[in-house]
Amino acid sequence: MASFSSHPQPGDRVSSWGYSFIWTSDHLRKEEIEPLRQQYDTSASLALERLQAIRATLMEESKLKGTSAPPNDLYVLLRDHRGDDEILAQFWAEVNTVPDWVNWEQLARAQRFFYRYAIANIVGFALQGFVAENSAAPGVVEVLVRTGGFSTRMLLGRLLSTFQWLIQVTHGIDSIRPGGEGHIASVRVRLLHASVRQRILQLCRTRPDYFDIERFGVPVNTLDSIHSIAIFCCNPMWLQLPKFGIQPTPDEVEDYIALFRYVGFVLGTPTSYFESVERAKCTMESLLMHELRTTETSRTVAFNFVECVTNLPTPFHISKAFIEAGSRWINGDELCDELELGKPGLLAYLLFSSHCVLVVAVAWLQRLLPSLEELLITSLRKLMYGGVVQRKSRTRFEFKYIPRTGKRVGKEAYRVDDTATAKGGRGSSQLWSTLFGIFGVGPYEMALLFVFVVSGGAMLGGVLGVMQIVRGY
Repeated sequence: MASFSSHPQPGDRVSSWGYSFIWTSDHLRKEEIEPLRQQYDTSASLALERLQAIRATLMEESKLKGTSAPPNDLYVLLRDHRGDDEILAQFWAEVNTVPDWVNWEQLARAQRFFYRYAIANIVGFALQGFVAENSAAPGVVEVLVRTGGFSTRMLLGRLLSTFQWLIQVTHGIDSIRPGGEGHIASVRVRLLHASVRQRILQLCRTRPDYFDIERFGVPVNTLDSIHSIAIFCCNPMWLQLPKFGIQPTPDEVEDYIALFRYVGFVLGTPTSYFESVERAKCTMESLLMHELRTTETSRTVAFNFVECVTNLPTPFHISKAFIEAGSRWINGDELCDELELGKPGLLAYLLFSSHCVLVVAVAWLQRLLPSLEELLITSLRKLMYGGVVQRKSRTRFEFKYIPRTGKRVGKEAYRVDDTATAKGGRGSSQLWSTLFGIFGVGPYEMALLFVFVVSGGAMLGGVLGVMQIVRGY
């Protein structure tokens, strides 16, 4: 936990969940952060109300005329009716404005950075960004569990939705220019956040105890938005990649923060907190100290995450021990104990350390061989875009998980649907599942174990060979 419970002074060393830093006058004090809980994206909220009114009018007209219903896509309604309403026109102009501090070449470099360290970035986001930050940020997690999308049956879809958005905003520079796929996805996410906020506030009018606004702030508030952007651009630099053995260069750090500063602008997040590397790092560290607090809800989300990820179908299956070892490797034992994650054995730590060695080796080879880096970046872009963005169940960020009174996620053991089991229960799949079940590890872990044994055997053979030569002399 944070070593200072109230007000650290400049020059004090602060330690929060295993991360230490020196507090400065540039860090955000508690009294600076608290008002942000009651602030929110009013532009999106006003635009949402107008869009809902327009759709209601169009619905009535379609019923009278017997025509098809208007689209439920808020972005399409915004695009098609921005000239009919002053508020919509202002909102459209806002999201399509490019700030003068945006450098497209810099943002393109940042997008390449994501794929350069893709393996580490993805695992880091899952184990640190989600398990540690999202589940242990009380205001954020209390909103998440009320949407119902964090049950073990629905969590994978929610994670894929977030990952889809991340792939869309990093796919290419045209994707985040106004009108690009990543830009449109971000506008949709912004309107989705406004929908969630509106719905919870409506429920609170009749059931004030549904959500503690005084304690957690307005749902999806400005502080939550700043926290989310920090998770995407700051945490990889200082809380994730270094734990894998990768130290981003100063230019890479600056580029990546600039990318998500612009993405945050489109999402309606104040950008001053990310205007420089130093300011962004202070923002991340301030939130790490003031915001990370575990609750029973945190333990629920962490439990469901592990249940979901460790029950992925073959060949994506990953053992529970591997997830727990990775979480403890990145987040530390103190936080993981608070989240009630299990304590894995030596083999799990050995396999995760092998994963880190692989990540570092690939990063080193890419820096040594630019042609290899180009091949990997191009291949990963195509692979991830095809597998995530172009999947059949891809999302358009509709308001699908609607908060309702009495609807709240609890800890859930993963249950396999009988129909899904019948469809996926082919002989080869069962054979692989049995094989991996014997060793208690997934396919990826099995590959790591194989590489570790082979490389260890080769090193041992080399040492013995040298010793034999020395003896000969």
